[in-house]
Amino acid sequence: MDSEIEMLAEEIKEMEKTLMEKKKEFREKRTSSLRAALEAKKEAEKAVREELKALGYTSSDEWSPFRYRSVLF
Repeated sequence: MDSEIEMLAEEIKEMEKTLMEKKKEFREKRTSSLRAALEAKKEAEKAVREELKALGYTSSDEWSPFRYRSVLF
């Protein structure tokens, strides 16, 4: 009887490990598009900074499209 309980306990541990792996995989798949979007945003912001730098603006100018919202919209 003890060996049966030990076998069941070991099976439960393996199932819990599998469940945790599946949860992690699910989380990664669910958030993959968000991570891709954040990376694209980061790249776009980098391109904007480079373009502003090429136009003569520096980071100390604190240029922001939201700063001129009332003018643009």
